[in-house]
Amino acid sequence: MNAITWPRVAVMGGSIGGLTAGLLLRDLGCQVDIYERSSEALQDRGAGIILLPHTYRYFDEHSPLRTQEVSIAPYWWTFVDRYGRVLSKTPLGSLISSWNTIYRGLLSDFGEDRYHLRKEVVGFTQTSHEVRVEFSDGEEARADLLVAADGINSLARSTLSPGVHPAYAGYVAWRGTIPESELSEAAFDELVNAMVYCLMPSGHSLAYAIPSQTGSLVVGERLMNLVWYYNCPAGPRLDDLLTDREGVRRAASVPPGFVRADLLSRIRREAAETMAPVVREVVDGAEDLFIQVIFDVASDRMAEGRVCVIGDAAFSVRPHAAAGTAKACDDAFALRDALAEASGDVREALRLWEPGRLRVGHDLIARSRWIGEAYQTRFDAVPGDPRLSYGLYGPGN
Repeated sequence: MNAITWPRVAVMGGSIGGLTAGLLLRDLGCQVDIYERSSEALQDRGAGIILLPHTYRYFDEHSPLRTQEVSIAPYWWTFVDRYGRVLSKTPLGSLISSWNTIYRGLLSDFGEDRYHLRKEVVGFTQTSHEVRVEFSDGEEARADLLVAADGINSLARSTLSPGVHPAYAGYVAWRGTIPESELSEAAFDELVNAMVYCLMPSGHSLAYAIPSQTGSLVVGERLMNLVWYYNCPAGPRLDDLLTDREGVRRAASVPPGFVRADLLSRIRREAAETMAPVVREVVDGAEDLFIQVIFDVASDRMAEGRVCVIGDAAFSVRPHAAAGTAKACDDAFALRDALAEASGDVREALRLWEPGRLRVGHDLIARSRWIGEAYQTRFDAVPGDPRLSYGLYGPGN
């Protein structure tokens, strides 16, 4: 029996999905290089993430890091109204971490030798035998498989699905953090072991503990993370919201330090009028408030020849099912399994892999929209309704 020749793999994008794909394919036996356009290791300040099993599966099965070393396990999922009255209190059943903590753990496992910074992919071509990847610095790389994990504005998706573009969901997310130690005693007691959702007259907000910037999980050293989903129609109001302190109209986010002072004052006044005190403390205390625009992206293709698209590059879903990162990681596990089943034959592996991933993506985007509309437009979300629970394949799954 002939030994399997595993393909050379180029991964476009070095975020959590790209790193998970790189690690899994390297563990399978592939030669893997990850190309990241940023000039330094990535950071996503103030981004807490719910850890579904698909996200921490790599830590459970392969990493020397244990899942418990990168996550927090709050017990309660608490809903409150704008006055702080408890509407529902049920077990959460999910782990929580921060984007930075999971990214650093995966990058530590992958190492830096084949994690290439300052390598922006500007194009690629393929033949039946290989893919040629072109970079902005004029260099190029050759691979047997290109895995595109290049985010919501994916170059690869624009090639595979040229008619697919991000669609604005009708609301943005205000995000930010404060040190847990700065909470009042009452807020600390309410938030220390809970994910708190506040149902507001025109949407919802939530607050929960995440690891500190250094990854500390110690109570009192952690950060308290805010997400406030804020309805804003497309047009002049959205343009105003996304115009930063330097007068630049941003496309997808206004980073920390760039939100205009008049907007910060306005948003804090609105929080005082519409938000439960326990969540409002985070709004008032956060010095790093920033804005993230919520989009939907639903691809009709995820593979062609020797190129595939994973994670947000293929499907960018609203955060309400907490499954965007989980799907990116699950895409990577499914790709590893398909490549193993096809004994290293890239084209056959992608043929096996794509149909199932498209189904998962379309099902998830439909469910995330339904949850988002329940909270933000229909205003009929029922506290404790199991249909609102997190999950990639369905509530709780």
